[in-house]
Amino acid sequence: MPRSPARLEAIREESRQRILDAALRLFARYGYAATSVRQIAEEAGVAQGLLYNYFDGKEALLRAMLERSAADVERSLSQAAGGATPEERLERLVRSAFDIVGEHLSFWRLSYQLRMQPGVLEELEEATRAWTESTRARIERLLREVGVKDAPIEARVLFAAIDGAAQHYTLDPEHYPLTGVVEEIVASYCGPARADR
Repeated sequence: MPRSPARLEAIREESRQRILDAALRLFARYGYAATSVRQIAEEAGVAQGLLYNYFDGKEALLRAMLERSAADVERSLSQAAGGATPEERLERLVRSAFDIVGEHLSFWRLSYQLRMQPGVLEELEEATRAWTESTRARIERLLREVGVKDAPIEARVLFAAIDGAAQHYTLDPEHYPLTGVVEEIVASYCGPARADR
């Protein structure tokens, strides 16, 4: 019996994700520059030719990883939009950002390791800058709606707090006091303490 178009697409997406996951593991373990396409194909359990059906090479894999990160961030921003008040939208943003990191913990752990490698920084500099600026601008808009006085600076502080706490959490999820940190961020930006900002 032939496979349906939906089943073929599901198989294709599973293969694509398996290749992406293998590349991320190897990039984090050996470094972006030292990892070959052949190694990635072997780690993913696919032929090198099949890998090229999905990705043009290592650079395309790296860009796909950035897109995956951006999709997670976009999802947390979208979840924030469902709040009834500016404070609720901001609180949803903070909480959903950490929920998403928790859902994809291994991906984010490896992504943080990969992000700071020299070859990666150069390869993704322009795309990363655009994505970061767009995210920061959206956080700034939310802070303006909440009534934060210096929203441009506070947006950078909040973005750094979320990103930094997420990174520390991925390094030691068993011991990092994530709940307390999230509650402190929420209280600082969404609760009565924000009146001082």
